[in-house]
Amino acid sequence: MKHIERILSRKLEKSIKHNRIIIILGSRQVGKTTLMEMLQAGFPKDSQQFYFNLEDIKKLDICQNIETLKSYLKDNGADIEKQHVFIAIDEFQYIKNATKLLKTIYDLYPLVKAVVSGSSSLEIQKHLKESLAGRKRVYTLYSLSYEEYIRFRSTSVFLKYEKLRLTENELKFVELNNKRYFKEYLTYGGYPKIALIKGRTSKIEELQDIYNSYVQKDIKSLIKGEHISGFNNLVKILASQIGCLVNTLELSNTLQLERRQISKYLDLLEETFIIKLLKPFHANKRTEISKMPKLYFLDSGIVNYGISNFSNIDERQNLGSCVENFIFNEIVRYKPIFYNMYFWRTKAGTEIDFILEGNSELIPIEVKWQNLAKNYIPKSFTSFFESHRNVKRAVVVTKNYFAKVKEKDVTVHFIPAILFNKFIKGLNT
Repeated sequence: MKHIERILSRKLEKSIKHNRIIIILGSRQVGKTTLMEMLQAGFPKDSQQFYFNLEDIKKLDICQNIETLKSYLKDNGADIEKQHVFIAIDEFQYIKNATKLLKTIYDLYPLVKAVVSGSSSLEIQKHLKESLAGRKRVYTLYSLSYEEYIRFRSTSVFLKYEKLRLTENELKFVELNNKRYFKEYLTYGGYPKIALIKGRTSKIEELQDIYNSYVQKDIKSLIKGEHISGFNNLVKILASQIGCLVNTLELSNTLQLERRQISKYLDLLEETFIIKLLKPFHANKRTEISKMPKLYFLDSGIVNYGISNFSNIDERQNLGSCVENFIFNEIVRYKPIFYNMYFWRTKAGTEIDFILEGNSELIPIEVKWQNLAKNYIPKSFTSFFESHRNVKRAVVVTKNYFAKVKEKDVTVHFIPAILFNKFIKGLNT
């Protein structure tokens, strides 16, 4: 089977060559198993290779401790003390003491290459830092970025997309993509299966299966004894509030749930890679007072499933929020590790969608999904430039407008949304 390259593919191929345990985290159905298969295919053919999906109770029993695992491997012709062995373990959070097993493999069996995946980081992260310090590399796999989505949908279009530069010469391509692939991506999201299947009904049914599987397998086990309806109702409300401040008191009153329970469910949604909360940027605490985080979903298909709306995205009242959510996700997937992301809001109500902080600079980013005909510097930018140092460049994300202008010694880039990732990638250079 031919595998389609992902953002993480090359990083993992390099990482597997070093003697580290590779841990791939991410929500269900984002392609973790496929990535492990790709790594397995690149391992020497004469080596012993094993794959364990721990949702199979028999496979889970085998992986509960090093003794049962060694016994199984030996029965199947593999001696991990003398042979190179590749072991892939899916959904390893089901092991009661997974970190102990992985630590033993790393410390005592250097010929073993272990790659594991998990769809919930809640229990995993409690032990990873200390128990496996210096022994592992942890990667998060998200649903497809827009560039990956194009690669999945059409090889010819992807090859054109890959060569695009941030110039007005690309306007025709941008407009065509906005009408077809981008519209499709905002509506159904970036789960690989969604990208590969055709038909509106089939895509919606697949999203339903993905969400139901998530609730049945991840959430029910984490909120034992509680009514799942409260959790589902919270998801519906949050899906209608992307890009908004998260007010737990207001949510508590609306849903008739305790505030403590709301906070718990928000943690679960974040730890299972459904949502991500964005913190405010504070340089001047007297004027930049927003303490509440802003909410974003890590896949637009789940947003639309949550609000039960798959109508024409161009005619939606929340189109601007959907594009803002898209830009958030592009930053999450592509930003260099040494950059942090925030939003900015002042007492006076001035705000900027995103602030990137890193490499001794601040980069404000504002999303303006409209048909611009000329340069338009947001007033919030002028305010930010005056009150903050180390601002060398800023970005206005547009629908289809290209430009680059100077404003108070700051270079302001006007970049169409579908090409924004090219700017983010450039931060690495």
